[in-house]
Amino acid sequence: MVSIFKKAFDILFLLRLPLLAPVWTVLILGWITGSPHARIGNFNYGTLFINLFAFSLLVASIYVVNQIQDIESDRINKKLFILPQGIISIPAAWTLAVICAAAGLAIAYTQGILMFSLFLLGFITGVLYNLPPASLKNRAIGGVAANALGHGVITYLVGWLSAKGGQTITAELITIGLISSLAAGFANGAVFLATTIPDAHGDAQTGKRTFCVAYGEKATAIAALIMCALALAASFFIENHFWVMAVPAALSLAVFINFAVTAKRESAFYSFKWPVFLLSAFVMLFVPIYGALILITFTAGRIYYKRRFGITYPTFKAK
Repeated sequence: MVSIFKKAFDILFLLRLPLLAPVWTVLILGWITGSPHARIGNFNYGTLFINLFAFSLLVASIYVVNQIQDIESDRINKKLFILPQGIISIPAAWTLAVICAAAGLAIAYTQGILMFSLFLLGFITGVLYNLPPASLKNRAIGGVAANALGHGVITYLVGWLSAKGGQTITAELITIGLISSLAAGFANGAVFLATTIPDAHGDAQTGKRTFCVAYGEKATAIAALIMCALALAASFFIENHFWVMAVPAALSLAVFINFAVTAKRESAFYSFKWPVFLLSAFVMLFVPIYGALILITFTAGRIYYKRRFGITYPTFKAK
């Protein structure tokens, strides 16, 4: 019985639950800024959590495929132990990825053709990011662009569309949504750039040409700062409640300035942790139950990784 529970948690955390939190934050940001009626303390969430659950399944499937493709570099970087240590087999991981993707797309189909199209675009982006011949995750510009599009623009638009309810979606409204999504796209690009620094050693050894491998730590830090500044500028064009994005972006700018000046691994770590935390805190003002979801995910992750692998993860401390 103990081994069954252990395997169940291995499967659950192969989905990378702690990394779903930034996705949830951006999606809920889209919902908040897509509705003029969203208010602090207003608990009428409509279809938000249905779409959040479905999109989580889709993103989790992409994360599993990413781990399958990155198994060697993860082994070198001593991270994501479940596949490198053979705790779950590669065929089982593929099966899990297919089931999650199919379930997410099936639920999205019930939410209308436009929502399904966004999910499908997200799925295609994940395929291009992870799998050959594109393998955008191994390319300097491709990796940044895919993350800005997938984790930023598409994720935001899923939340934004969830806020529209039965509203007629016109070309003009879609244009407003796309403009509003730019801030999330730039922000995710900045955060992704910071993540390429700690992984650069293993990435280079396995032939990946990520932004940091291609251009070095200093250029990566400066590019991340530029992306953060663009996110702040774009936040003022968000449809509703622009301050929910603008204030965290402004505060994060200081973190990215420090990152650009020092270009240290420790600064990189703070640059992809604290901006997400700040934005999540502002999002929780509108969706308090999200705070409970984050707390449960964080606590469960701490317990699992400590007992299973003897490490403290997730954490806000630099490694």
